[in-house]
This record gives sequence, C-alpha cells and structure tokens, in this order.
Amino acid sequence: MPSSRLTGVLAVAVLLTGACGDDGTSSQDEPRGLMSSTSTGSTSPTGSGPAVEAADEPQAAYLAWLAALESQDAEAACERHHPELTIALRYEAILLDRAELGDPCTGFVALLWEDPLREVVPVEVETTQDTGEKATVAARFEGGSETAQLVYHRAQWRVLSTESRVEATEGALPDAPQRWVRVWCDLEVGADRASVVEQMGEPSGEYTIDNGGEPQLWWAQDQYDFRAYLDARDRVLDLVGDYDALGAADREQLDCPELR
Repeated sequence: MPSSRLTGVLAVAVLLTGACGDDGTSSQDEPRGLMSSTSTGSTSPTGSGPAVEAADEPQAAYLAWLAALESQDAEAACERHHPELTIALRYEAILLDRAELGDPCTGFVALLWEDPLREVVPVEVETTQDTGEKATVAARFEGGSETAQLVYHRAQWRVLSTESRVEATEGALPDAPQRWVRVWCDLEVGADRASVVEQMGEPSGEYTIDNGGEPQLWWAQDQYDFRAYLDARDRVLDLVGDYDALGAADREQLDCPELR
C-alpha cells in the first residue's frame, strides 16, 4: 500500500473510531516528559554509509518508526502510531480482507513494510515545522521523498500520516514548482491578474464569485501551495504561501513572509 494512501483514507476511516476499540486515545494527554531513552535516534542503511542522526525529538520518533518497519517489529511500529494512523491503516486492511473491526494494530501493520514502494532508510531528514504539539519532517530516500506529519500525543511524538513527494527534476516544464518558488516573492499586492499569471504560469485552479468562494488563483502540487486572493477588479489582495512542508533549498529562495 503506497504511503500516500494513508492520508487519503483517513477522513473516511475516522468514522470507524467508535467501533474500533482502544487505539491509544485518552481523554487528557499526559504531561510532557523527557524523550524515552529507548527511542531510536538514527537509522543506517545496511552496509551503505553512515546513519542519519536525529536533530530533534520529532525526527527521533520518525526514525524510530522507520527502524521498526525495517526490522518488521509490529509492536515497536504501532507504539509510534498516532491513533488516527492506526484507524486509517485498519480501514485499509479491512478493505483488503486483512483485518476486522477491533483488531489490534499489530495484526495488520505489516501492510506498511509489505508495500513495495515503502522506503525505510532515509539519506536525509529535516524538520520543516515544529510547534511543540505538531511537527512536519521531510525525508529523502534513495528512490524518492516523503513528508511525515507527527503529533505530540500521550507523552511522546507519534506519526500521524506520511505523504510521498515528487522532487523537481532538471529540464522540467516552466510551470513546474521550481518556477513558482523562484518568482513567488517577486509578486506584489495590487498587481493585476494578468501580470501574476505571466510570472507564475497558468494556475492549477481558480475560484470566482460565481463558484461561491473567495476569488483566488492557486498553484499547487505535492508539497507546494501558493495562492493569490483577488478583489472585484482582479487585483491581488493577499498572497499566501504554505512553506511548512518545503525543504531548506526551497525555503532559502523564499525571502518573503508566508502571508503578504
């Protein structure tokens, strides 16, 4: 099962919460404590170079989860799951006739390491957001990249979801994400629609008053999301970019605030 599908089933799967038994939820989170001394702080490709070291607690939790998948340790992997991830994975297992309502996580977590597209040994990790309660970790593997969302729940960081990312490639079309990153901070509030489209390229989508929404253009793909809100004269009112899931190379080019 591709890791990106976990987020796709989450909204539907959460409806099963009441019927799925105890997934580790609690009416009140425990006080924050020190990171467990048993946490795995690094992963290392078997015979293929140095380990990736965790720079903070969210990275340590994510790497511990990946290490559990690599060793096919169901108990350790499930210990790192946020309840919503367990619910989503159970729903996927039910669809595949691999689980029933109420089955424990350890009975179907193997779906993750059985996924032929799932990579478990990163070559680079970076925390792109950490609020103390939620964190985003961007990971790069030999064959691709993913973004992991983590939540501080019941006294430790837990994996909420993962989503595959598509990296920009050399020679990509001019309307690819790297163009958006390059010109985004050159856009100005008050500019007309035509000049914004000329700089950014054709938008991924558009809302108008006729759609019943706030007029806006947006450019979105994978971890990239940029939006230009327009007034009734098709001039820019606000420029909003979502930098949270972007890597360091992208964010270094974005020297303007996320909201202008």
